[in-house]
Amino acid sequence: MKHTILHLTFLLSCFSTFGQEIPTPNNEIFVTNEVSINSDHLEFSPTFLEDGILFISTNPVNKRFKVKDIRIDKNIMSIFRSTRDEEGKLQTPVPFAIELLSTVHEGPLTFNRTAESMFFTRNNLKGKKAIKGKDGIVKLQIYTAQRMDNVWKNVEKLSFNDKNSNAAHPSISVENNELYFASDRPGGQGGMDLYVSIKSGDTWGEPINLGPKVNTEGDDVFPFIHADGTLYFSSKGAGKEADLDLFTTKKADGEWGNPKNMGAPFNSGQDDFGIIIDRDKRNGYFSSNRGGGIGGDDIYSFYALNGLEKNVEEVPDFEKTVTIIVKDNESGAIIEEAIVTYMKLDELTLGRAITGISNSEEKDPNDLVLKLPIDENAKTGLTDFNGEIPLRLKSGSYVIKVEKTGMQSKQIALNSQSDIQEYTILLSEFDPTKTNNGNGSKNNTNSENESFGEEGVVTTIQEGTIIELPNIYYNFNDASIRPDAQTDLSSLADFLIQYPTTEIELISHTDSRGNDRYNNRLSQRRAENAVNFLIKKGINRNRLVPIGNGETQLRNTCNDLTTCSEADHQFNRRTEVKITKMDAPITIKFINNLPSYISEAPKSSKYSGRSNTNISPSNPSSTEIDLDEGKDEYDPEGDYKVIAGVFAIMNNAEKRLVEVRALGFNNADILKLGNSDLFHVVVSRYRTSVSATNAVKKLKSQNMRAFVKS
Repeated sequence: MKHTILHLTFLLSCFSTFGQEIPTPNNEIFVTNEVSINSDHLEFSPTFLEDGILFISTNPVNKRFKVKDIRIDKNIMSIFRSTRDEEGKLQTPVPFAIELLSTVHEGPLTFNRTAESMFFTRNNLKGKKAIKGKDGIVKLQIYTAQRMDNVWKNVEKLSFNDKNSNAAHPSISVENNELYFASDRPGGQGGMDLYVSIKSGDTWGEPINLGPKVNTEGDDVFPFIHADGTLYFSSKGAGKEADLDLFTTKKADGEWGNPKNMGAPFNSGQDDFGIIIDRDKRNGYFSSNRGGGIGGDDIYSFYALNGLEKNVEEVPDFEKTVTIIVKDNESGAIIEEAIVTYMKLDELTLGRAITGISNSEEKDPNDLVLKLPIDENAKTGLTDFNGEIPLRLKSGSYVIKVEKTGMQSKQIALNSQSDIQEYTILLSEFDPTKTNNGNGSKNNTNSENESFGEEGVVTTIQEGTIIELPNIYYNFNDASIRPDAQTDLSSLADFLIQYPTTEIELISHTDSRGNDRYNNRLSQRRAENAVNFLIKKGINRNRLVPIGNGETQLRNTCNDLTTCSEADHQFNRRTEVKITKMDAPITIKFINNLPSYISEAPKSSKYSGRSNTNISPSNPSSTEIDLDEGKDEYDPEGDYKVIAGVFAIMNNAEKRLVEVRALGFNNADILKLGNSDLFHVVVSRYRTSVSATNAVKKLKSQNMRAFVKS
């Protein structure tokens, strides 16, 4: 036994001392050490499996498997499993598949879509005997096994294994026809290289090196092939003593592109490797021995708030030009230089609506008010001499706000994928004695459940209404509710508590990949878990019906007979709420969240800076401000910013800055706010709206146009 252990080859897991703190959230990616599964041993290389993950650990399974590999001074590596509890948190790990355990290293593994076949790493065995290579070392090999009655059987080595070379870290494509892995077989670029074996019939073909764009002179290891064809892996590059970093690449015209370093917070300056990512590219796990961990290698989870593609590599998306036309409601005259601000919404859904309920503003319990803030992430522009502005919108729903000095502003919501090319917004002069005056209308459209008026957009929830919950994300082959997916369900629970007689169906859908039985079973589990979550929130079980539709209600042509992109498949994966019983329809009004009036600037003002504001004096019915009211509460962190112009050209902004500072505002600066590419001359920041408004008044007395933005 000791002689055998002396020649075991470890799984390229790297060890070093701690030295770097966990990075702070970057680009809205949040990284968490999974303390419930990490220990003072090594935990690394996670993979998804049914309501949890599997991973590799040097923690001994029991006394029988307490076998030390003296080459790395660690216990042999075994496969462990952690499932989620009802709150979506990973639980204390347990050994996975006792029938697969051996007294050599078991390593990184992967499953086909239905989790009926697995591919895993293990030292070369024939029966229970270790097989050495020419150099006297027992190499790593890739094995396969089949699940039969929940037991893993038919363990076999793949035919392309070579006893004189290592083959490890398998990752299988979603179509089950490409197997990626790492190997140091002859003919590579150096160290461990990445290879792919393509399946033909029941046979795996001769491995193909991914080439010099992907592979380097150092070690290139731990591949993960995403369902959309993106390849993630770790590499030391040319430096043999370098740390492992995570990289990503994708094929274009049959060729792998140049890999991109994933950067922080994925890479830390220590070893970062073994990443896995869910279908929606929002959640996943990876391994790292970065500072602040529990053991040598720890497993970390991550959540990308806006999706991983937006942070690593922007992917092409649907785009459409929508023209906004602004006119005077009374005369029909075009309005030039109207400020048009727009922001993309996740969706106009129940989850978003009920988080904005304002019970105090509506007497009718069947009227819900949703306030849609247009924040600093919004984009802005001005209408031209024809009163028009073209907006390049990607796929999805948007809220559009239109403002003009001295006029009542309007807000509408629209979907870029509709057939409407132009929207006409009618503005009326501001009348402080009226709360509603004028209309916003859209051309060439008619919808019985959606209307545009002075409030913005009004929709109705009634029996038969189906509302998609856009933020319910599941990992691959996983039906548990993740912690980051609980927001919509919590909002739904609040809605059902407020309307205690309402009954719903919670419907889960999959894409077409995988067999019907598997998809039906998976979607049913997902729907039932969502229902169980609501029950724990206090909702009576009798009001909830879980339905798993599998792939029976595809929203496009991506069936078993067609080839589709991952984005097309993703469109079919969804969770929906269907209202089956309701006492009376509920009207949802989408309205502005702030007073919608911009005070009139002096007619003699020589300045023509572009405005980018959705803020106004806190009392639009009284535009006179007492200059002596309050103090000049300048605060560099204040929420209220006084803007003295927005410019497309930096040189013009610099000229305005000189003029502002000449008036005594020495803290003035030029900034780009939110996602805008325009240059904002920020006069100062204040803690209160009164101080900010006083500053605007002072500027106006010097013939300098300004406005407040919060």
